[in-house]
Amino acid sequence: MVTYSASRNTLQALAAAIPSLELPAEAHAETLRTISNVVHTAVGASAHPIIDGVVRAHRTPEPDGALVAVLGRPERLDQYAAALAVATAAHLDDYDDTHLATVIHPGAACLGAGLAVGQAQQASGAEFVHAFALGVEVQLRLGLALTDKHYDAGWHITGTCGVTGAAVTAGLLAGLREDELATALALAISQTVGHREGFGSAVKPINAGKAAANGVLSVLLARGGFTAPASALDGPNGFFAVLSSASEPDIALADLGERWHLLDNTYKPYPCGIVSHPAIDAAVELHPELAGRRVVSGTLRCHPLVPELTGNPDPVNGLQARFSTVHGVATGLLDGTVGLPQYADERAVAPEVATLRRAIALAPDDDCRRDEATLTVTLDDGATCEAHVTHARGSLARPLTDEELADKGLRLVSPMLGERAPALAEAVRDLPNSPDLTTVLATAHPEPTS
Repeated sequence: MVTYSASRNTLQALAAAIPSLELPAEAHAETLRTISNVVHTAVGASAHPIIDGVVRAHRTPEPDGALVAVLGRPERLDQYAAALAVATAAHLDDYDDTHLATVIHPGAACLGAGLAVGQAQQASGAEFVHAFALGVEVQLRLGLALTDKHYDAGWHITGTCGVTGAAVTAGLLAGLREDELATALALAISQTVGHREGFGSAVKPINAGKAAANGVLSVLLARGGFTAPASALDGPNGFFAVLSSASEPDIALADLGERWHLLDNTYKPYPCGIVSHPAIDAAVELHPELAGRRVVSGTLRCHPLVPELTGNPDPVNGLQARFSTVHGVATGLLDGTVGLPQYADERAVAPEVATLRRAIALAPDDDCRRDEATLTVTLDDGATCEAHVTHARGSLARPLTDEELADKGLRLVSPMLGERAPALAEAVRDLPNSPDLTTVLATAHPEPTS
């Protein structure tokens, strides 16, 4: 167990303890699952027009040796821009890892920052895995310390806490001294970004991208002699006080090195807001029972967060559809499966989907858990069908298996990598034994076009 001097505040204590923390075997294995999931989500979305725009905005006309590779793309960018592009891609489809207690998507920012700085520092695969894990752990601890009040107030917690994880990952890979790491964290804390008002637009994934990029910037500034207040976390106008009305700072350090919150990370079976997942499970379960009959009405008993977070009844594109539980239910009933095609722009505006969305009523219930739902539908012949989901797939009670996670990854990257897709998963698995990050980056390179 790590002990701390009474003279140290939370930020100084984290900076002192983080570099010496060793991952137990279970935490190391879960970190590799997180890296595999987020690498595949990033590569799968790396050719999206939004990522094209990020690259165009930051591409330099004359590349030089200071630039680094961008996962899943042919361009080379500076470390800040590469982190921005990779982390934005990782979160773009809302298919990345999710820590259910905080609703943080911790992998995206750490991946973007870690790959950018890791290349520049010629880090080994083992160093990358270790730094990634500690970046995830720190941002989860800070997110838990902010409590639910932070998210309830409208902050996008992946952006506000992700920047701290990015700074930790990048700072460890850059070999920062304890004082420099503390400064980098303090600089990162001043660059929190993101509000829930941006959900359903390009703003949401860019918040994760900015968290990664700002984490990298914080490390570069700390190495350059910039200063920042040691009271950035605990001060009267600091992170805890400003970003939450009921923060519990002691959570950030409690059982550090013994209790690993990264073990509570989960992986999505559907590319949308996680509170929709039990409803989609129920809809997919009911699909075979319809047997060609039409649904005329339906009621979804769900947690109250469903209408709050994903209550959009009439999305006009795929990004908005990810925050429409009734869209996930409608496509699950109609298609019997819900994946990226169900969140394509054309499916979001399909007449039969829109009609069915309007027929589904949300019935929030305080006694319904977040990962629970009951869907009842009435068919055009008067029959009634019902499906109850006690725990959604991908939840802590029903986590995706290694095989399911591998299948998800293959489906995400096969359109880009073709027959080379399985090699990407193998490269991630072999990271602890890799001398550098070259194999992962090379394996993720898009298939050349004729």
